[in-house]
Amino acid sequence: MIVNKNNPISSMSKQEIIYIYTGRLMAFSNGEQAQPIDLYDGSQEKATFYKITTGKRLSQINSYWAKLSFTGRLKPPLALETQQAAVEYVVNNANAIAYIDEKYLTDDVKVVFRLDS
Repeated sequence: MIVNKNNPISSMSKQEIIYIYTGRLMAFSNGEQAQPIDLYDGSQEKATFYKITTGKRLSQINSYWAKLSFTGRLKPPLALETQQAAVEYVVNNANAIAYIDEKYLTDDVKVVFRLDS
């Protein structure tokens, strides 16, 4: 899990990440708004991320977001096509958070949590 290198958050718990990616938390622990970034639905990384964090299949997550979106309460995280695009978005947006493979790490982002598969 990465954030902008200027984000004051240095680490996050798995629970905080789950809550941000399911809309239960809208902000980081310092009160700053969090903007979660997803990958597109066909992405194996997205399916793996949600399976590891929530224990749910991607179809279950999509159903969850469909219900919330329909009620107008919340919108799902912004979905980008590639991990490189996610890194670039985080670099350019101080409140963004994204999940990426370590091979896409740059000095312009900060790791705040490592997922164990």
